[in-house]
Amino acid sequence: MSGQRLYKSEKLCSKIEIEKLYAQGSSIIAYPLRAVWLAVPCNEDRHPVAARFLISIPKKRIRHAVDRVLLRRRTREAYRLNRSLLDGVVQEGKTVLIGFNWLANHEYNYVTIERSMQELLDKISSAIIQETEA
Repeated sequence: MSGQRLYKSEKLCSKIEIEKLYAQGSSIIAYPLRAVWLAVPCNEDRHPVAARFLISIPKKRIRHAVDRVLLRRRTREAYRLNRSLLDGVVQEGKTVLIGFNWLANHEYNYVTIERSMQELLDKISSAIIQETEA
């Protein structure tokens, strides 16, 4: 996949894969985001992408829908611009399933969210590289 846009193949939509992610995945926290991730073998029938993701902003924490949508957009944009940190995973023949969950009770600016996203993606890519070397 070239370019900077997000493709449908990068979004995690399968209920089976989401359940598997939250049942077997590892968790990393970089406040205000928490990432649950799981490395799975790359399927031949899909486009080879480094990661497939979902974003969850719970209503319990952010009460107004407008604010949840704003945070979801900011998080998606931070992921879109920093997803290149996971490109080393594709050469290993793996796809990473990632679920981003919001932890804070109020909204943060884009800079804070992007810093948190970069930290999470760095940790995930280094953990996957360590798994393959071991």
